[in-house]
Amino acid sequence: MEETTELDLRELFYVIRKHMKGILAGLAVGLICAVLISMFVLPKKYTSSVSLYVNNGQPILNNALNVNDINASQKLVGTYIVILQDEHVIEQVAEQLSRPVSAAKLAGMISMGAVNDTEVLSISANTEDPQLSAEICNVFADIAPEVLQRVVKAGSVEVLGEAKAATAPSSPSVVKNALIGALIGLVLMIGWTFYREMADNTVKSEDDLRKHVDVPVLGEIPKIRVEKERR
Repeated sequence: MEETTELDLRELFYVIRKHMKGILAGLAVGLICAVLISMFVLPKKYTSSVSLYVNNGQPILNNALNVNDINASQKLVGTYIVILQDEHVIEQVAEQLSRPVSAAKLAGMISMGAVNDTEVLSISANTEDPQLSAEICNVFADIAPEVLQRVVKAGSVEVLGEAKAATAPSSPSVVKNALIGALIGLVLMIGWTFYREMADNTVKSEDDLRKHVDVPVLGEIPKIRVEKERR
């Protein structure tokens, strides 16, 4: 059994080495196709973000925050995210944008979350227009303090700066897609190579004959190339 396994492994590497040029060509084609699709087919997305600092509303004693204050603020971040993602709040943001965007579409453009489990709430917008992404974040930052104070009636938020239009697209990632395309091309080419080898039942050597016919081999006629005489 061990000999058969070793033989199969040797054949495996032999097939790969034999068709190495074709396999590398498949890898190159997959890589090039992925790069071209990423650069000229897939839409470019631009991401902007704005940060809000969440305060639980409790007075700070001796200019120092204690663990309870931090934990309370972190819990408020989760509450604020749920409130700001409410459809009524999103509709309010959509109405204040300079261009028409439906609330349903706007909901798919935004994402919110705490920054590294801190009291800072990050609001991000990902669209095909860098100016629109920045505008969405800034409108959220403008209405957030009033909406949260009206609903929660406790705590407060402070906007940390304003969102700016991105100068470079955040997606698609050409490098990431190129690696994925190269891997797909490599796997497909290796699979096609082994399929061809398995489907090929022609006899090319004495070993191939022994695999197909269990009879003794009496002899083998060598293949001799005869070059034509030059006149």
